[in-house]
Amino acid sequence: MEVVSSSNTSLEIPGYRILKKINQGGMSTVYLAIQRSVGRQVALKVMSPVLNADPIFSERFQREANIVGQLSHPNIVGIHDIGRYRSLNYIAMDYMPGGSVSDRMAKGIMDPLDALNVARQIALALDHAHSKGYVHRDLKPENILFREDGSAVLTDFGVARAVARTTRMTNTGMVVGTPHYMSPEQARGAAIDGRADLYSLGVVFYEMVTSAVPYQADEAVAIAIKHLTDPIPRLPARHSLYQNLIDRFLAKDPEHRFQRGLDVVDAIDQLIATLAGKPAAQPTQLNNTSVRVSSLMRALLLTLYGTLSDQIARAWARWRDKPLNENHPRAEQETIMRIHQVIQQTPQRKRRQWLFGSLVTVSAAFAWMLFSLISFKLQWQTDHPLLDGASRFTAQLLLPEGEAEKPEATEKTGPAEITTVATPPALGDTEPRSELPRADAGPAEVAVPSAAEISVTGGEEPAATKQAATEVTPVAKAEIAETEEVLPEVYSLDVRPEPSDARVRIMNITPRYRAGIELEPGSYDLEVSKPGYTTVRRWIAIDDRDLMLPVELERAWYHGKKISSRLASGGRGPQMIAIKAGSFRMGSNQRAAASPVHRVRIDSPFAISTREITFDEYDLFAEATGAALPGDAGWGRGDRPVINVSWHDARDYVQWLSRETGKRYRLASEAEWEYAARGGVRTPFWWGGDNPRGKANCRRGCASEFNSLFTATSAPVGHYQANRFGLYDTAGNVAEWVQDCYLGDYSKSRSDARPVTISNCKLRAVRGGSMRDPLNNISSDYREGLGQDTMSREVGFRVVMELE
Repeated sequence: MEVVSSSNTSLEIPGYRILKKINQGGMSTVYLAIQRSVGRQVALKVMSPVLNADPIFSERFQREANIVGQLSHPNIVGIHDIGRYRSLNYIAMDYMPGGSVSDRMAKGIMDPLDALNVARQIALALDHAHSKGYVHRDLKPENILFREDGSAVLTDFGVARAVARTTRMTNTGMVVGTPHYMSPEQARGAAIDGRADLYSLGVVFYEMVTSAVPYQADEAVAIAIKHLTDPIPRLPARHSLYQNLIDRFLAKDPEHRFQRGLDVVDAIDQLIATLAGKPAAQPTQLNNTSVRVSSLMRALLLTLYGTLSDQIARAWARWRDKPLNENHPRAEQETIMRIHQVIQQTPQRKRRQWLFGSLVTVSAAFAWMLFSLISFKLQWQTDHPLLDGASRFTAQLLLPEGEAEKPEATEKTGPAEITTVATPPALGDTEPRSELPRADAGPAEVAVPSAAEISVTGGEEPAATKQAATEVTPVAKAEIAETEEVLPEVYSLDVRPEPSDARVRIMNITPRYRAGIELEPGSYDLEVSKPGYTTVRRWIAIDDRDLMLPVELERAWYHGKKISSRLASGGRGPQMIAIKAGSFRMGSNQRAAASPVHRVRIDSPFAISTREITFDEYDLFAEATGAALPGDAGWGRGDRPVINVSWHDARDYVQWLSRETGKRYRLASEAEWEYAARGGVRTPFWWGGDNPRGKANCRRGCASEFNSLFTATSAPVGHYQANRFGLYDTAGNVAEWVQDCYLGDYSKSRSDARPVTISNCKLRAVRGGSMRDPLNNISSDYREGLGQDTMSREVGFRVVMELE
């Protein structure tokens, strides 16, 4: 039996060698351990002894092992052992070194294809669990883990429920789950089935793609109400391709959602196949239907119906002299994109005679719809005829290779017969197409011939063809002229960003932006971005002239800018202030521990908390993670600096803060701390040579009202004046943990701001002095070492956020 020390406590479990603590929650702690009998790495989940007296929690803990033991699936965590030793209940399960979805999202927005892959694997896991009669009921990013090979695994079945059975764990009307991920029926406390888990999976997918949950509020009840009543959220324009998935995931009525996990898998497989430009994958056994002509006709008819409705509504609004909200140009593109997907997913078949007429009809309807959309885009009046009697068009749907016969529409106009095969340019093209259709073209390609490609034939003799091509009747000339007028003009767009290497994108068209790109008149969704700068995104209009557009980006931060990140659980993190890069002389030759003086270069700007972390801020972390609440020594909590926290506690706090905000928080290095504490001055104190009285909280020399002959207490943060960089309490009040391992001097110093790291580090550097130190020991160059497990009422910390 091996005993492992963890701070002030010891843990021992027979048959296991515990390596380290992985995670800790309010109900249990998870350790990385070696199962001695087989030499296997496992995640050892140990229930908190405090909860053993509660039979509800004990039953939930045992239930997780019993349920997972019945579920054998590659995307569900595996159970190896379950037991009880003394007062400890434990489960040994698969170790997942890849972290959780929550951990990945803390590093930034996930790639949509990665999010699709995760959703697909978890859908398979849920389908298996539901087929065994279990509903998970608490699906969220923290419960989706990754194996070493990157595959996603579902875990934490502690609140799962057997659909067909009842237990004393859950009663009618009892709400179980996490508010942000609850289905509407789950929020009401109604009976649920596997479709509630699919709703939660949809919320997780939305969050993976956008880095935010779809419904947000400060209170759990308000979040539940939003799930019940608010409309399904719309994805950002750049992710609109996945909106159909979100609509089916988050339908309020379970009957309108995906019905099984395999339905989700089918939808994702078809979407991925469409994105890859390949035929849709073979459906699962639940969905073996294919897209037929009837489905295509239905989609086209619904689209035409919507177009006619819009035209009628617009005409009615103009007649009543009332404005009508313009359709967002993205809606047109979504409509055509969906039709293209339907067409691309249609399996190619040998042509049958009965199908020929249907194809011609579909082609004509498709061309008419495109003309309607383009006429709307050019803002033509409804009384302006699209085509008069002298010019009519027939769209040609290209047939598969080897079927050369193509329908043509012919009209007689006197002695000459003019044959035209034309359609308008596809939405998103930057200029009219001039080549004829190719035999290998895709199933939805259309082409516009130039005037030279319009064939003119007269009489019955072939020799007359050439002559008729040059001697066109006046009627034919009018036809050709009007045909050319239908083709829209194009104008160049030249975006001049500042800085010049910023990325320019036009979000609502397919072609990539290039300087001087030629575009049809209309509205375009322009985005200009660069890391470290505020993204500019707005709609621009191209009317009847070339457009040169200067765009100047503002820095996302600047020296002295105050920043406060939003917490995922509600509220905001500590107030931070941006500090510019620069260099300074670090240390003091008057102190052995701070010598020799050496120049340090801060290469990258960073943000540091303006004040020491307070009890209010730390208590949020403790309540969220189940960490112990530190004592306040009777001085009060609230806005006083947190004390009685070890270096490990401070590190755990910044890791939690990073997960909550999606930003990179950490403790400051010694060089960063001293650079910020000096505030740009060379003197030991930020106030220079001024009188120190009333400028800090220290034992002697500061005349602090929080110190007396017999007592010394902390002051509320920000009580004294800030230094020139905007930081409070860098001298006195409480000393502050930093990242570095403590060395006795700077003899091994270096010129950059990286923290000092050594193997078997036991002492950590503490900076700034405390309320119990004299004036000489609260200067910006003063430093000392302290055991990293030590908790003192004189030591707190502040945090750093890395700037992109």
